[in-house]
Amino acid sequence: MLRRLLQRPRRARAQAGFSMIVVFLIMIAMVGAAASILLNTRANIRSSGQSREKIVSRYVAEAGLSRAKSLATSRWSNLTRWGDLLSAPPPEVGVYHDYNFGGVDGLPLVRARYSFQYVDNPGDPDDVPTTDMDGHMTILVRGEILDPGSATPIILALTLLEIEVFKEEVAVSSHGYTAQAHGGSSQTSYSGYDVGTVNLNTGTQF
Repeated sequence: MLRRLLQRPRRARAQAGFSMIVVFLIMIAMVGAAASILLNTRANIRSSGQSREKIVSRYVAEAGLSRAKSLATSRWSNLTRWGDLLSAPPPEVGVYHDYNFGGVDGLPLVRARYSFQYVDNPGDPDDVPTTDMDGHMTILVRGEILDPGSATPIILALTLLEIEVFKEEVAVSSHGYTAQAHGGSSQTSYSGYDVGTVNLNTGTQF
C-alpha cells in the first residue's frame, strides 16, 4: 500500500510531462499551419495585384489605340491613303500621355501612360516607309502602369499592341498581336491577321 502511494506522484509527473510534450507538438503544428496560411495569402494577394496591374496596362494601351485610330481616320486620304499620316505624323505621336487617377477619398493612386507610333506595314508594294501603296499600316502602342511611389518612372506592368489597320469603304478595320509583361514573365496573344510578332522590350527591367 505504501509503495503504491509513493509511486502515484511519479506517474502523475510522467503524465504531466507527456501532456506538455503533446501540447508543445500541437502548438508547433498550429504555428506551421498559420505560417502556411499567411504565405499562401500573401502569394494570392501578390498574384491578384499583378493581374490587376496587367489589366490596367492593357486598358491604357487600348485607350492609346483608340486615340491613334481616331487620329489616323481623320488623316485618311483617298489619293495618298495613309501616306500623309506616315510622312507628317501629328505631335501626339511618339510621346507619352499620362493617366494619373485615385489618391483621394481612400482610393489608391494609379500612375499609367501610353504612347503610339504609325509605321508602314510589312509587305507594302514599295520600300518607302512614308508612302502607303496598299491602304494598310501598322499602329504600335505601348501601355504602362508605373510605381506610384517613385519619382522616376518604374514600370510595374507593360502591354504592347501591334495592330495593322486598313480601310474598308467607310470603316477602319484592324487585327494584330498583343504582348504583356509583369514581374519577369510575359505572354502574347493573336487576333487573326498576320502583322508580325510583338516583341517585348528586353531592355526594360521589371
